[in-house]
Amino acid sequence: MRIELAGRNPLRRRELRADFHGDTGNLVLDARGLRWVSPLELAAIVSMGTVAAADGRDVHLLVPHDPKIASYLVRMNVVELLKPFAEIDGSVPSQGRRDHSDKLLEVAKVTPTNIEDISKTLGELVTARLGPDAGRAAFRSLAELLSNATTHGLSKTGAFTAAQLYSGTLSRTPGFEFAVCDSGAGIQRVLSGTTNHELEGPPALELALNGGTRRAEGRGHGLPSLWRQAVQGGKGGELMLRSGDAVATARLRSEPISICSRVAEPVHGTWAWLRVRVP
Repeated sequence: MRIELAGRNPLRRRELRADFHGDTGNLVLDARGLRWVSPLELAAIVSMGTVAAADGRDVHLLVPHDPKIASYLVRMNVVELLKPFAEIDGSVPSQGRRDHSDKLLEVAKVTPTNIEDISKTLGELVTARLGPDAGRAAFRSLAELLSNATTHGLSKTGAFTAAQLYSGTLSRTPGFEFAVCDSGAGIQRVLSGTTNHELEGPPALELALNGGTRRAEGRGHGLPSLWRQAVQGGKGGELMLRSGDAVATARLRSEPISICSRVAEPVHGTWAWLRVRVP
């Protein structure tokens, strides 16, 4: 299978560009045409490669032609995490790494044993951007998404996360982006197990966005509460969930608006991407 990663933020599109022509079961991550990448692409590339390697498939990364994007994949640990099991095809620039811990969280594997350390790092990042009150609210949301990835999404290959703060110099939309991608059972199976009803595709994500898992377990208010925490003090933003064969996008200013749909190419586990804009 070949996944085409081209243009800007390709994994934020509803449909993955996958080619099964002449499929040998191996995975080719074709990033040659990549023009802009967010934490979602970074974490998902590593997650997809790790899952394929664990299944005994060969993994190939075709390096972006744009040297800046190729350098960014190196900077954010994507190449380093893939190298032990993947063939890296293309020119990979060497890089003297500077400390950007005030605005970056490079791709990292999240496990039950290191989640507190990663959550602390994220908390410091968002607090620096949003200020103490809004930062703490956003941190609670990020920590909850990470917790879901290491409980509901726990798997033998683990979960991967990444984050970045944006000053707005280029995009004119300052804020931060965060992503976590796991390869666990997926939202559909989790909800089916807690509600005793078979849920598939968009209805499962719709229920998750409305707090279905939390209500079923008798805890809290679920993603709606977390979403409001994330945008407290900000100018709105966007939450995207991809699980199995469904994708959901929720946008919020005064009230959340969610769109859930079924997609042709499923993914293992659950991908979550959150963007928050700030004044």
